[in-house]
Amino acid sequence: MCNFKKLKDYLDSFYPVSKALEEYLQASIIEKTFPKNHVLLSEGEIPKALWFIVNGTARVHRYDDTNHDDVTLWYWRNELIMPFSGFCGRLPSQTSISLIQRSTVICLSYVHVKYLHELFPEYHFINQAVLENTNTRLSQYLDLLQHQETAVRYQFLLEHHSQLLLHASLKHIASFLGMSISTIKHLRYG
Repeated sequence: MCNFKKLKDYLDSFYPVSKALEEYLQASIIEKTFPKNHVLLSEGEIPKALWFIVNGTARVHRYDDTNHDDVTLWYWRNELIMPFSGFCGRLPSQTSISLIQRSTVICLSYVHVKYLHELFPEYHFINQAVLENTNTRLSQYLDLLQHQETAVRYQFLLEHHSQLLLHASLKHIASFLGMSISTIKHLRYG
C-alpha cells in the first residue's frame, strides 16, 4: 500500500487524517494503472469519481466549437484530481480529463466521497483546504495568462511544469500557456 501512503501524506499536508478516516479510505479506494490517452472523464459525462494521481499527468481540456480545436485548461500531477464542474451537483462535466502518459491513479467513487462528508467531520477541513489550494493555483494561473508576456509564461512552465515537455504535445502546452505553437517553438528553440 505504498501508493496509499502517498494519498494519505497528501491529505495530511492539508489537515491530519484520523485513523478511522484512513481505514475508510483504504477500504474504499481502487488503484488502477491506465495507458497514455486514457480518458478519466468525458465532456458531457456526469463525474463518477475523484482521482489521486500517484504518478503520471492528467490534462483537463474541452472542445472549442468556435475554433474547432481542443483547448487545454489545466494539468494535474501528484495531487487530487477534482472535476472542475458537475461532481457535487451531479451535472454533466463541461470538460474532459485525459492522461497524457501511462499513469497510476487511486479512484474514490462519488458514493464514497458523499459518505466522507457524513462520517468524518475532519474531511470537511481537508476538502476546504484542497479546494482553496486549487483555487489559489487556478487564480495565479489565470493572472499569468491575462497579465504576463509569453516569455514569462514559458518561464513559468519551465519552473513549475517542466516535465510536460517530456510527455505533452507542444500544441497542448501552447494552448495551456495561451499562445500559438509557433510562439512556443520560438521560445523553446530560439
